[in-house]
Amino acid sequence: MALGRRDRTALMIGALAVGLFVLLQFVVFPLAEKQRRLERGIAVREKAVQEMRDMQKRYRQLHARANSLHARLEKRSPDFSLFSFLEKMAAMTGVKESIVYMKPSTIQGDGPFRQNMVEMKLQGITLQQLVDLLKMVEAPENIVAIKRITIQENKKEQGMLDVIMQVVTVERAAGTGG
Repeated sequence: MALGRRDRTALMIGALAVGLFVLLQFVVFPLAEKQRRLERGIAVREKAVQEMRDMQKRYRQLHARANSLHARLEKRSPDFSLFSFLEKMAAMTGVKESIVYMKPSTIQGDGPFRQNMVEMKLQGITLQQLVDLLKMVEAPENIVAIKRITIQENKKEQGMLDVIMQVVTVERAAGTGG
């Protein structure tokens, strides 16, 4: 069967079209898709690396803070007791007789530290006595801070205050000596 020139041209164009389709469908498009997948994978991994760097930076900051806390604990008197510290500060500010109660408690954390807390209720103190007590209690060198404080007017005496405060400190957990 002899094909005419027109038929041969049409057949060649058809063969080229099929060849181009096969080339695009089975070579170019898969390569382009693989390239996009690789680029997405690289972007995801770059983001993961950046997150790891951020976490490493945060870890170093926390580690430095923990080391700083260890150093501050080393400077504090080894026989430091939050309860006796608060009694001493209350005596120095003249509010020891106004103490209604002091309730100590300990919160054990997962790390190398535990938190000691004393809830202290004072009744019938002046604002100046409270201010003086707070100045003395919040002692950075002793790693002592006020966690929560509630101040109310005393119902019996005009100009006097009733105060409930939670005072906290940090110390090494048992078995994590320096």
